[in-house]
Amino acid sequence: MSKIQNNPLLRGVSGMLGETMVIRKIRGKLQMANRPTQGRTASAKQAAIQFKFQEAAQYAKMQTGKDALEESKALYATGITDKKHAARIVAMTDYLNAPKVHYIDAQDYSGGVDDTITVKATDDFMVTGVKIVITDGNGTVIEKGEAVPEPTKVNLWTYKATVANSTVAGTTIKATAFDRPGNATSLEKVI
Repeated sequence: MSKIQNNPLLRGVSGMLGETMVIRKIRGKLQMANRPTQGRTASAKQAAIQFKFQEAAQYAKMQTGKDALEESKALYATGITDKKHAARIVAMTDYLNAPKVHYIDAQDYSGGVDDTITVKATDDFMVTGVKIVITDGNGTVIEKGEAVPEPTKVNLWTYKATVANSTVAGTTIKATAFDRPGNATSLEKVI
């Protein structure tokens, strides 16, 4: 793709060049590219991706558009970088990227009340919550609740057990991380 910059003769130029090239102005720069092909129908996978992008664009508009809450606009504006040059783009990428649970540290969990479980969870913008579910070897839920962010450590969340667990062997700890758009990702650890 060719890029043309700072040419005063081409400031208002855009459109088709011959039958094969297109000239467009993107972010203040003229770009020349091959003519887009038309008439192709999208595959099911492509249609799903297009739908996901449409949803992301709608979410970004709701969060950063003219009718959005000022708190939401300001929050997404904090994520602006060189690559994400607008709050709308920050909101779209937040919608498209789910959080990730890296690990569950249960070395301080021995089945007692107030035993701690630590979870590392990240997101491209912000993790809004981490939910913990502890089940016994038969799949019966022993307890569940919300982990709290560590005040001095980045991306770490801590959960304190509230119910005693007499049979720790075979216990499963499931951590689910959430972000602002509601994306969720889970990880399980069997003790």
